[in-house]
Amino acid sequence: MICTLCTTHQLDYGSLCHSCTEATHARLQRLPRMWDSLEAWLAPSTTGPSGPAAYGGRTRRAEAPLPLRGEVLDLRAPGGIVGVLEDWREAVYETRGMARPILASSLAHRVTIAAADLDDHLDWISRWYAGEGFGWDIRRLVDRVRAVVQPGRALDEPPEPTFLGYCIAVDEGGIICGHRLWADLTRTVQCDWCLCQYPPETWLALRKLQPGQAQPAALSVPHAGAAA
Repeated sequence: MICTLCTTHQLDYGSLCHSCTEATHARLQRLPRMWDSLEAWLAPSTTGPSGPAAYGGRTRRAEAPLPLRGEVLDLRAPGGIVGVLEDWREAVYETRGMARPILASSLAHRVTIAAADLDDHLDWISRWYAGEGFGWDIRRLVDRVRAVVQPGRALDEPPEPTFLGYCIAVDEGGIICGHRLWADLTRTVQCDWCLCQYPPETWLALRKLQPGQAQPAALSVPHAGAAA
């Protein structure tokens, strides 16, 4: 029997080969961060009086293309990423005779908890008759997110770096670094010039604090002066 997810590896038993199980594991680990990253693509622009005071209440127009906004809303809605994960989580619990899991209060926590819980059951899922369908659903979720943040990328093609913006770190002399920042949505970004780090949870703020009419509040960048 051939693994139908990759159509490459032979299966002695179960529904997912070792390679596809490992790939599904990596996707489950990425999905909470990818769900968070989609917030930056919710609105086509972020202007108005509520913007950062350091920029006179204005920020740059977001780089997200307007036609993709509906897809972002669908992915972040209760029936999107979190809905798919929780439906599979409930199916696993029911099949294994476990009590129905209690849901967290926020969607972000629900995505994180469901993805981690399914990852804990992944060895069993890989041997479950429905494991193939599970693998395809998780793969499609990741591909849908990539279609938003990296249009044109093929399913499971290695991700291209996403342009996040310009480094907003300020050195002791008050000079903004301004170096281009790129990310693949899986790890902390470090500026190649001043070495300032930007974890995924800071990317939305980074987009909102891009250089405009005034300098942002200074960040602590001990190596910025040395790089100059």
